[in-house]
Amino acid sequence: MTIHQPPRSPALRFSHAVLGLAVIHQLIGSEWMAKPWRMRDANALQATLFELHEWAGLTATVLLVVLLVSLFRRAPGDFFSRYFPWLGVVGRSGLRADVNQVVAGLKKLRPPTSRQTEFLARAVQGLGLLILLFFTVTGTAMWLLEDDLELMHRIGSIHELGALPLKLYLLGHAGIAVVHEWRGEGLMRRMFAVRGG
Repeated sequence: MTIHQPPRSPALRFSHAVLGLAVIHQLIGSEWMAKPWRMRDANALQATLFELHEWAGLTATVLLVVLLVSLFRRAPGDFFSRYFPWLGVVGRSGLRADVNQVVAGLKKLRPPTSRQTEFLARAVQGLGLLILLFFTVTGTAMWLLEDDLELMHRIGSIHELGALPLKLYLLGHAGIAVVHEWRGEGLMRRMFAVRGG
């Protein structure tokens, strides 16, 4: 199913690109950084990686706010039905049609284009927003509670639960974007174009 595509603002394109880079940085750095509740045992590199993780996380939080504001402005009054289509009857119907179209296309080895499955694409983007919100809320809570290491550790354990879903989302989202670009749909060129889009 096809839905209306308003133009992508420079703020949307910029925040999307930089947020993507910040997410990759966070995932890589978190593998070697010191945990705040184990800082006494950390070497200089691990402590530095934690500081970078903390500041990149706060920057990503600001970028997510910019992205959300840009998305709200792009589809005023329509944000929730647009990015969380499973919440409404029309959205669920569109999602069902898109999934059926993908399954039928895969059986013929001719999957539909990105413009033919926009309800599904929006649902995936909404899922990404929820994952990022999870990280920004739990990460900011840890940052605000840095004097209470016990509570910070508990929130940190919850924060770390999102790593695998985020990795899977990032691989799937970027992978599908590359496939659409490879098929000549111009999806990435439109997303990262310097002018209008």
